[in-house]
Amino acid sequence: MGADQDLPTVSVLIITKDRRALLADALESIRAVDYPADKLEVVLVEDTEEPLAPPGVVYLRQPRDAKGRSAARNLSVQASTAEILAFTDDDCVVDRQWLRELVAPLLLNPEVAGVSGAVLPRDSGLIGLSEHVLGYPGGGLRYIHAAAGRLMETTQLNTVNCAYRRRVVLEAGGFHPQSVWSGEDYLLSREVTARHRCLFNPRAIVYHQGRGHLRGVFKRFFDFGRGEIEMLGFLRERAPLLRFMVRGSLGLKYLGLLFLLWLARLNPLWILAAAAVHYGGLAYSYRFALRHIARRAVLWTAPAVRLVADLGLDCGRVWGVLERIPGRWRR
Repeated sequence: MGADQDLPTVSVLIITKDRRALLADALESIRAVDYPADKLEVVLVEDTEEPLAPPGVVYLRQPRDAKGRSAARNLSVQASTAEILAFTDDDCVVDRQWLRELVAPLLLNPEVAGVSGAVLPRDSGLIGLSEHVLGYPGGGLRYIHAAAGRLMETTQLNTVNCAYRRRVVLEAGGFHPQSVWSGEDYLLSREVTARHRCLFNPRAIVYHQGRGHLRGVFKRFFDFGRGEIEMLGFLRERAPLLRFMVRGSLGLKYLGLLFLLWLARLNPLWILAAAAVHYGGLAYSYRFALRHIARRAVLWTAPAVRLVADLGLDCGRVWGVLERIPGRWRR
């Protein structure tokens, strides 16, 4: 990359809620990045009734009754001033070279509109490492393994670690205002990559605080499933999302298997054998992880985390459908 005077201005945008201890670590790591201080601003939007502005940031409070994550992210975009908008989360610690690595492909390739980076686990046990193997969040180990240290074309930019040119975010209309529960970054990346080229840089690294328990994994994916149903309510092109949901639904797969067993008049207990084969097949498909993670136990933990995540997705989808049925049952 060229001299520091050639670097563009960057706004780092973070939204947060009820995680001030983690947020303090995130902000400390951003203050330590190798980037000219006069070209860097941090915009923080906090969902709180008790605002407390950290030093050295542009701080905005989002009221508790505001419309979710998209509203908070759009508020941060509106308050920012830089040419490049970089995103990370309040439970992440960024590498010292993070911003330079995100910005480098944008400087070298004027046609590139956005860059995503690698997300590595931080203080993670087996469950957090398993999420990393499965690709949660931001593509996880699969993207890093596929890139093999090189820049790679991508259509998936996750706000846990990415940067866009400001103009393309505005051109796309920002984050979709009807996306409340999740998926706002997916919708933005879909809009941007439909028009522009984007890259994945495995050297642009943030460290993500992994979940320590399966309950947290289930809750996170429950919200994702709920968000998918929410998106079906306002997307014009629903077919790609519907196909994704059907292909990824664990519940539909096992219901289909039970139906086939019933048609064949076989003992339903055969589904246990199918589940064992499925579990083993998943473990075998994750063998690439051993090139990056020394703990062999992750091969057997990752399928369990995957099953909990898939169950959370399906339950969130069902809940999302039910809460859209008019009636008194929700009261």
